[in-house]
Amino acid sequence: MTNELTPEQLTAISIAIYSGNKIEAIKLYRTATGKDLKDSKDAVEKLAADLEARNPAMFARRRSQSGSLATLAFWSAIAAVIIYFVVKWA
Repeated sequence: MTNELTPEQLTAISIAIYSGNKIEAIKLYRTATGKDLKDSKDAVEKLAADLEARNPAMFARRRSQSGSLATLAFWSAIAAVIIYFVVKWA
């Protein structure tokens, strides 16, 4: 799988995976290899599993950050709704 990629392509795909952007990683893989969507998705998921096995701390940190971001987004949406109704009724 990764032997078809240049080091630069593999780095770009790995960065996308570490960033939590698997869709971008799949696009990069497809562009680099010319493989179809299913094969590219399978290859990226295997690479992601390999990366996580080698460096689980990177993925644990991203999971905890994404949870925090989801919580922030939720409370921001609630605040926006409250502000909307306060302004509307004022």
